[in-house]
Parts: sequence; C-alpha cells; structure tokens
Amino acid sequence: MEAPAFYRLTGPTEWAGPPETFSYSSLKRMAACLRQWQLASSRYGDLARCPERPSEAAELGVLVHEMLSRLFHTMAVAGYPELGTEAFRVTIAQFDILGTARRLIEGVEGRAASNPRALGFRFQATARDVYNKVSQAFRQEYTSISAQAARLAPLPQQPEAAIGLAESRLQLLEVQGFLSEEEIRHPRFPIRGFIDLVVRRNGRTVILDFKTGASQPQYREQLLLYALMWWRKTGDLPAGIELRYGARVEAWPITDAELVRVEEEIEEKIRRYREGLSRKPAAASLGPHCTGCGARQFCDDYWQWSGGSGDDQRQSEWVDLEVVIQNIVNRTGFVTRDRAGRELAVVCDEDVPPGYGRLATGGRLRLLNVRREDATSALRITRMTEVFGGDVLQSFAVAPTPAGGSKE
Repeated sequence: MEAPAFYRLTGPTEWAGPPETFSYSSLKRMAACLRQWQLASSRYGDLARCPERPSEAAELGVLVHEMLSRLFHTMAVAGYPELGTEAFRVTIAQFDILGTARRLIEGVEGRAASNPRALGFRFQATARDVYNKVSQAFRQEYTSISAQAARLAPLPQQPEAAIGLAESRLQLLEVQGFLSEEEIRHPRFPIRGFIDLVVRRNGRTVILDFKTGASQPQYREQLLLYALMWWRKTGDLPAGIELRYGARVEAWPITDAELVRVEEEIEEKIRRYREGLSRKPAAASLGPHCTGCGARQFCDDYWQWSGGSGDDQRQSEWVDLEVVIQNIVNRTGFVTRDRAGRELAVVCDEDVPPGYGRLATGGRLRLLNVRREDATSALRITRMTEVFGGDVLQSFAVAPTPAGGSKE
C-alpha cells in the first residue's frame, strides 16, 4: 500500500479476531491491551497487519540483542571454548558475525521498503558498525564466561550414529544431551513457543534461555510456560529452568504443582482473550502506556480518553493532538482548534516535504508526535510527526538517504 492511501485510513479494513495459535509474547501484549493487539494484527487494505513506524535506535537495539543471544547460545552448544583457542575461532567463524549482521540489516531494510510508514527510512548503521558493537559486548562478557565454563555445564557431544537411533524428541534428548531451538506446543491448548535449549543433566531435564541486558520477571514466566509445554508434550517433568545473561545465571527448581498453576492460568487467559477478541473492536485498556502504541491513531477510545488535546502529556515536548483545520495560511502553516476548543497555530519545518493530500478547512487531523512550542500555543510538524485524518492523512517524515557505498 502506498503511504498516502495508508494515511487516509481511519481504521482497519478487516478487524482481526482471535489468533489460531497464541504465543507467550502475544499473550503479554493482549494482557496489556486487547485493542492494541487487535489493531496491530488487523488488515489495512493489502497490508496483513498494521505496520510499525521504524526507528533506527530501536531497530539497532533489537538487532544487537538478537545477535548476542544467538552468539551466547552458539558458544554454549560448542562447550564454551576458551577465548583465543582454535575451537573458539572455528565457532566464531561458523557463526559469521559480519555476515549475520548483513543478513539482519537486509531484513530490516526489506521490511522498511514495504512499510508505508517508513517513507525513506534507511538503516544508517553498517554491518561493520553492528559487528563492532556485538564483538565488543560479547568479548567483555565472554572473558568471564570462559573462567566459569565448568560451572556453566558445557553440553555433551554425542556421535551422530547414536543420535540417529532416537525415535522421539525425548529419546533424542537422552542420547544427545541437549536439544537446540526446540519448537514446542501444548497438546490441548493452541499455544506454542521456541526453547533455546533443553538440557539433560544427571537424568533430569532443564529448560534454558539466553538473554541480554537486565533481569526481567517475565523471563521466568516465559520459561515456566515452556517447561509446562515440554512436560505435557513428552510426559517428562523438567527439574528446573535456567536463564543465562552471559556469565550470569539465574536458576530455579520447579514442581508439577507450579506447572499445573501456570496451566490453569494460561487456559483462563486464552478463554478470556478469545472472548474479548471476538468483539470488533475489542475493549481498550487506557493509560500512559497508550502513547507508545503504534496503532493509537486508529483507536477512538484513546482520543476520547486523552481528549486529543495533549493535556495528559503536558510534561512532554512531543504530544498527540486531534484538531480541526480552521484556516489555511499556506503550505507550511494553518490554524486549528483542538477538542477543547482552543485555537492553535500549526507550522511545518522547512525541511518537511509537501503533504500528499489537500489541506481543507474543516478537515479533522490526528497529529502524532507533534512538537509543542515553548510558551506559545503553536504546534510544529517535524520529521518526527505523523498526520492522520481528513484529506491529509500522511506522514511528513523522510529520513535522509546516506551517501552511496556498501553497508560494511
């Protein structure tokens, strides 16, 4: 869909219903706000879901986080070879940090190319920039890992001939000692996930995941869900769950009673969310978190709750406002009234390109991330701003295109 057409939409062209299969991440988003999940997952013309507006900082953070998690995972499977050894060099070469960075950047740019909200977005960081960030963060942490490799319990390596004799995932786990990137589903509930590592130690199973950054309570919740699905699928009750943040390890024993409690909670959540998502639109959970929602422009409840006047964001320089055009001054300026009846002047920065639509008196606009001028009633549309509504439904944001050259 072309950008002008997307910005002319006032809502989904086809509302999403309950998903066929849930995941831990989708359950978390639904718990925060069913309407947000529904708006993000609905169809908009030829777009299967609502596109997120890309951000260089956010995309880079996700990319580096993902690569570090994969790299720690790879080194664990390799038995944590000592830094600088031949085994370490071979494992790093097989992972191919630079090549992986190139492929992930290509994925970011490919998604942006079909995203009507990207409007000229280009990933400014090169593959070499990402390589340097990942290598620096990994090397600092891996020095500590190497010193504690024995405590981190390297994974056993078994001959392929023995592995070939396994007839089930549980038997394969017994023979091999671990399973990597294991997809798991609950046999009765429509929910699935991917376990980083399932490890067999002294005849007992441990569910592992690799994370970067600070510890989060929800990580333990996620592993408990994965342990439940493994148990119900195989009949093998895990002895514990383990989170690894580089050299830091958080581990917990688990019991069948705890997993039964998780199962009951998940069953109830799926029931409630299915019921809630059968409504179109689903109920909205309103609060300060709404300003971070990528689909809030289509949520009428959000604008009614906030008043569309920016009052709930008065401590912020950047606000969301719903306005009606009162008078057109020129292409870069016009006068509006907000929902509280206040008259506001709107000006566009000089480097903001012309709009796709026609500014029309009486047109209703929803301005996302418009800048409020200090000590005045003026609003400024910048490259950070998106404009939805009326004939103007558009984004003014166009990221500068870097000079030519390969992304190295």
